[in-house]
Amino acid sequence: MSLLAHSLAKCGQAITFQTRDVKLKNGQAEEVFANVTANPNDTAIIKTVSGVSVFDDTNTEIVATHKLTLAYRADITAENWVLFGTKRIKVLTVENCAEKNKVLILMCTERGEDSKVVNQG
Repeated sequence: MSLLAHSLAKCGQAITFQTRDVKLKNGQAEEVFANVTANPNDTAIIKTVSGVSVFDDTNTEIVATHKLTLAYRADITAENWVLFGTKRIKVLTVENCAEKNKVLILMCTERGEDSKVVNQG
C-alpha cells in the first residue's frame, strides 16, 4: 500500500466532483451543479490553509482556503467544484505532483466566483 493510499484510508474524507452550469429560470440566472460520475467514491486529504494566494486560470490572484490531496484523475480541471459534506468549494489550480500521474493537488477557495468581484469594473 502506498503512502498516499494509506493516508487516504486513514484521514481521507469523501468528496464529489461537480460541474457548474448557469441556466435561466423565470428570467433569473441560476447555478445548476451536476456530479461528475467517473469516480463517485473519491476521497481526499483536506487541509484548511490561510495566507496562501494562487493565480487561477485567468491569471487573477485569489486567496486559497483549502488544499486537497487525492489520487490522480486526468478529468479534473479548474472548471470543477468539490462537494464535501454540505460545503461546496471552487477548484482554482490543479497540480499533477511531479508529473507522475499518481497524486493530484488541488488549491481551492470556499468563496468561489464571488472572489472576482474586486476585478470587475
